Amino acid sequence: MNLPALFLCLTVAIATAQVPLEEYSTNHVTHGPMLGLVTENSVKVWARTHRAGEFAVRYGVNAENLDQTSAVVATSADRDHTGSITLTGLKPQTHYHYQIFIGKVPSGPGGSFWTLPSVEAHREATHNPKGLFNFRFQFGSCANQNPKSGIGPSLPTHATMLRELHGKTLFSIMNGDFIYEEHRSMPAADWLMQAGLTPEQAPRLVNLVPNIVGVWENYKTYLSRGVNLAAWQRNMPTVFTFDDHELVNDIRGCGTVGFRERRAVFRDIGIQAWEDYAGWANPYETKQVIHFGSATLKRGNDILVDESADFTKLDMTQAANLHVHWGKITSGEDDIRLDNEPPGNPNAGVFGITEVLDPHRLRITPAAYADSTGAYSIGRKSYGKYTVSNCDYFIIDSKTHREMHDIKDPTRPGLSFLGKDQKAWLLDEMRRSSSDFFFIVSSVNFMIPHNGAGGHEFTEGKDEAWTSLIAEREELIAAFEALKKPVFILTADLHNSFAIKITDRVWEFSSGPLNSVNHVPANDEGNRPATGLYKSGPRTCDIRWSSYILPDLERPQRMYPYYCVVQVNNAHNMPQQLGGTRWVAYPHPQVIFQYFDGRSGEFVYSEAISTVRE
Repeated sequence: MNLPALFLCLTVAIATAQVPLEEYSTNHVTHGPMLGLVTENSVKVWARTHRAGEFAVRYGVNAENLDQTSAVVATSADRDHTGSITLTGLKPQTHYHYQIFIGKVPSGPGGSFWTLPSVEAHREATHNPKGLFNFRFQFGSCANQNPKSGIGPSLPTHATMLRELHGKTLFSIMNGDFIYEEHRSMPAADWLMQAGLTPEQAPRLVNLVPNIVGVWENYKTYLSRGVNLAAWQRNMPTVFTFDDHELVNDIRGCGTVGFRERRAVFRDIGIQAWEDYAGWANPYETKQVIHFGSATLKRGNDILVDESADFTKLDMTQAANLHVHWGKITSGEDDIRLDNEPPGNPNAGVFGITEVLDPHRLRITPAAYADSTGAYSIGRKSYGKYTVSNCDYFIIDSKTHREMHDIKDPTRPGLSFLGKDQKAWLLDEMRRSSSDFFFIVSSVNFMIPHNGAGGHEFTEGKDEAWTSLIAEREELIAAFEALKKPVFILTADLHNSFAIKITDRVWEFSSGPLNSVNHVPANDEGNRPATGLYKSGPRTCDIRWSSYILPDLERPQRMYPYYCVVQVNNAHNMPQQLGGTRWVAYPHPQVIFQYFDGRSGEFVYSEAISTVRE
């Protein structure tokens, strides 16, 4: 017997000897663990189990002695056996190790993370009364694993980031396109077999929206096939946005009442699966979840009936609009040919809710187009905020409330990207905040149009960026300027990185792709320059730096990944005796954006911005 085999046998024997046979279970961790939002004293942890069951997290500062145990987390079939928990009572600025346990048996790989520094440990009455501290975070986007549309499942950038950033960078923002469409037409029967369930045991959600099982499978494939991705996620606390591919490519018009398009009404199915596999990690401004049901509608009538619902229990101030689903197994596929096919449900489309009539009836607008019975959903508000030191992070939702743009007139006023509630929340929070810096996390670009797809087929009138709804963009820029504080819009989606000065105080920084094929600016990004002045609607901005692909590169040669690390410099250590600690705040703290090559980790560009000097 060779030494590795002997070692394996001894390891198994030792593990077996430590746990009585009756403690073993056929259940086990299939995906994860992953880490979510981290603070100075908490972190979120997620895992998926093979079957419905329970798991707990053991953790501690010594990898050989995980001396703390979380409460038990239940997993169930209606969430594809996923579950998460927040570990609390952690020590600030501390390196923790953790491991998922099912019963008394460790399951799946372990990981580690650092908690954030604390205000109190950095507070100094004279020189740093606010207790400001320094920290770094990483952000990126667009990690297609299809070798036809990216580097493939090897995901070298994630290996680079884990090697270069673990222990130095405290958290990550995955700014959309975490997955790209695969398995979207998976039959519910296949999922039931995988889950070990009979048709009679199918969760209500799967019966209502069987398309969701294909999106669940999409995430599972990405996490199991993407070994470097999985390693990164279990060792780097991350918050997420969803862009189009978590839902369906080029989704648009979700907030436009009366809009009828296959992609638009897949919104809530995609968001629910995203919540199960990624959105659990995030802070939320509201708590109400997506409502799914089966609606009966009559042609010309504006009353929706669902005898199984109790609409009086829904808080409509926390709800988005109502979608009647497309009603076909192919609804979530990225296939432009499907856009010309009729819906399975003749009432498929976007509706407004005008009145709750009673527990089972809603008044909607417009009235029904035909007689039908089929699935519908009432969306949720998926935006939220968190604060680290003197920095506010606004995780905005760029899909749920977005109205269909005017293809012929991108400057048309009155149309919204954010919806009135999200926009009011964002601006109100910023205006009353005492933070020095604002980071607005938008999954789509602010100043550069996204009117191509890197050689991939795309929908007519495509422009996913804020350049398709310029009036609201300009309204926001004016509001940001009035704050007289630095505002950084962190963007994604375009498969290129860039740093753009919009005004003296408002900047856009885009980071990516992490793994996807690069787009060609001449064809896909409004023919912008690599650097220099660029006219974006009525406004000229300054592209300080960007990744840039020339049109003469064939698609397989356009594989240049990037990531960005942001360093916040708030204070410096100036003890009265060498070797001591006394944190002294800078009069003008700085934020430094640093871009790196995804394959090598080599530094390629940086931009530093400080608070306003008055």
